Amino acid sequence: MSKRMRKDAPLRSLEEEVAALSAGSPAPLVAAVYDSGNVTRAAASDGSSATHAAELLTSRFEIGSVTKVLTGTLLGVLVESGDINPDTPVDELLGKSLHWRDRPPTLTELASHRAGLPNTPHKLRWREAGVALGLSTNDPWRGIGPAEYQSLLEKAARRASVGGKARYSSMGIGLLGDALAHAANTDFETLLARKVLTPLGMTATDSSRPDSGPNTVVRGINRKGQQVPYLHDQMPAAGMLASTIDDLLILGRTILGDGDAEVVAGLQRAITPIAPFSGVQVGYCWLIADNDQGRVVFHNGGTWGSQAHLSIAPDRNRIVVLLSGTYRDLDSLGGRIVDAT
Repeated sequence: MSKRMRKDAPLRSLEEEVAALSAGSPAPLVAAVYDSGNVTRAAASDGSSATHAAELLTSRFEIGSVTKVLTGTLLGVLVESGDINPDTPVDELLGKSLHWRDRPPTLTELASHRAGLPNTPHKLRWREAGVALGLSTNDPWRGIGPAEYQSLLEKAARRASVGGKARYSSMGIGLLGDALAHAANTDFETLLARKVLTPLGMTATDSSRPDSGPNTVVRGINRKGQQVPYLHDQMPAAGMLASTIDDLLILGRTILGDGDAEVVAGLQRAITPIAPFSGVQVGYCWLIADNDQGRVVFHNGGTWGSQAHLSIAPDRNRIVVLLSGTYRDLDSLGGRIVDAT
């Protein structure tokens, strides 16, 4: 997870940038830019923006950790509606103790990566690294069901130093989603759809990975050109969603104030800075950067093969969405576009 957006080269047209970034790889790349009401889209699968562009532009991609900002948005909506107190210790919502080393974190601490939990269970770090580097095509979460993950989570909680410096944690955001769902007596995806996705009309965003049909998800390709498994772990709120560029444009436009009033209010709370985080700030999962041109709220994501980037500049009325079926440096391009004059 890159927390800064790099901006280092002059910007060409979106079509040229997409073609250059996708050159030499069969994995698709799609992009969209919303700029003061105008939308530009581009797609490529082999360096040519004309290759299957119409089909690619509606394709579903795994978005990895961009899922987290939807979880943060959900928390913001529930706080604004009065359904949830953000200062509630997570164990109260879960209805059980995870036997934390010092104390259970609050929902705000979970959402701002200050729960002291690691990014992923220690047992799986090398498995995940092997797949990410192209050394393996095996599912790193094989054999880890709900009971096994619960045991790993409890071990991590017993070592956690709650309330310290923000440290990126998928386990923390996964736990936040589980707690919100338990408090609502449902599962995470149902709650997210009810409170965020359905009100916004984000109809192509969910965790399904159908084998065929119009809702199939682009299969990720690793750095060696091999197909890798879809992401399927025990932390759905942290990285399990798949989406499209148009659905993510809807989310971005909601930050600009265009959308369901309750979600707009929840998003404004979610993008309010809470704590410093590696040179930027963090709100409810959203990362926030301020520069001479104004504020940018953003997040990126990656699964075993796919990449995603979403950034919004509210002061400039601009949204950038980039989705890729393999590892590419989307943050450099996204940062240059969102700050372009």
